[in-house]
Amino acid sequence: MVSTFHGLEVGKRGLMVGQASISTTGHNIANANTKGYSRQQVNAITSPSLDVWTSGAVNPGQLGTGVLMESITRVRDHFLDQQYRNQSGTLGEWSIRQETLDQLETVINEPSDTGLRTAMDQLAGAFQDLANEPDSLSAKAVVKERAQAFIETIQSMDRSMTEMKKDLNQQQTVKMNEANGYLEQIAQLNDSIKRTGSQANDLQDKRDVLIEELSKLVSIKVDNQADGTSNISLTDGTSLVEGASIKSKIDATSTFGGGELSGIVKSLVIVDDYQTKLNAVAKDFVEANQMSSPTDASQPGENLFSGDADYSIASLKVNPNVENDMKQITPLFTGMEEKSKAVNSSYRSLVSELGTESQTAIRQVANYEATLQATDSRRQSVTGVSLDEEMANLIKYQHSYSAAARMVSTTDQMLDTIINRMAAR
Repeated sequence: MVSTFHGLEVGKRGLMVGQASISTTGHNIANANTKGYSRQQVNAITSPSLDVWTSGAVNPGQLGTGVLMESITRVRDHFLDQQYRNQSGTLGEWSIRQETLDQLETVINEPSDTGLRTAMDQLAGAFQDLANEPDSLSAKAVVKERAQAFIETIQSMDRSMTEMKKDLNQQQTVKMNEANGYLEQIAQLNDSIKRTGSQANDLQDKRDVLIEELSKLVSIKVDNQADGTSNISLTDGTSLVEGASIKSKIDATSTFGGGELSGIVKSLVIVDDYQTKLNAVAKDFVEANQMSSPTDASQPGENLFSGDADYSIASLKVNPNVENDMKQITPLFTGMEEKSKAVNSSYRSLVSELGTESQTAIRQVANYEATLQATDSRRQSVTGVSLDEEMANLIKYQHSYSAAARMVSTTDQMLDTIINRMAAR
């Protein structure tokens, strides 16, 4: 038979596991509202059994020796974590694109009484009035004013788009620096986790928060290692962090794959594309508003506008010859009215395309917000702290602790009987 002291050891082990379980439950409750905190649990295992001598024979593993605390681990679902990071990056990309398209709609400002379409229509109306009164100086003055209004309107739009691209480039630099800052912190935490040499649960939580912030900026792949560290790479395989080392930093040549940085790159393309289309509208409109010769209505006369060879928006101005002598302003060259209508149609298509893209982006953002929220809810159901559940666990562990304490007390009484009462006889 085993010693009577065996009961004390069994009870002591129960007390230790019960105390660890109560402390872990308290830690969970205290961090219920801590960002990125993962619920922790005590993993207990049966301690090795003892061999027992009965009926003249040894029966191996017949007598239990209680419980042992194997570890305290975080409750995580790595599949849901990766799904959340992927969806967060996609949402970040579409959010930037939607914001850019929204700004473009503000710049285009259609339909509006002060928009480009109104300016073009007003110039067309001024030319129509001039055609009815070719010698009217007041009609010529209106044509010049409407031409200047067109230039000011379209140049304001062009400058706004250029400023948008400048802002996006600055935003890209800021977010790349932010991403590289996350990489440095992740590497430092990997080093601390590895040196700890055990389940560094709270450090891993801090690192995972940084990984999630990084995933909003760029698409990444996370490879968790046996020593508790996490290796980070881009989706094209470029290694960013291995253990405590930074293998490469994120820059403008990186393949972002997704996230806000990818959204910025695509937004730059979007703005540049619409600026190019706007320049094409300007060129066609200028060419469509060429005036006839004062002496021969069938021959081209002075251009109302002047600029570089491509009539780029930034170079446009009212022709100095017309500016200095309004008598040079004449009705449009025959057939130009139809060309002007074609330009208006082209511009309407541009506005319509922008509206469609903007609505698509709005829908995508709404869809991914809902998807991300659903994934986060599923993830929180696994890793989040439920106060009701923790309070129930606290009662359970308290009873376990009390029962283990009662066993120690009972064993103590048994020993007292053996030592003090039996010895006295």
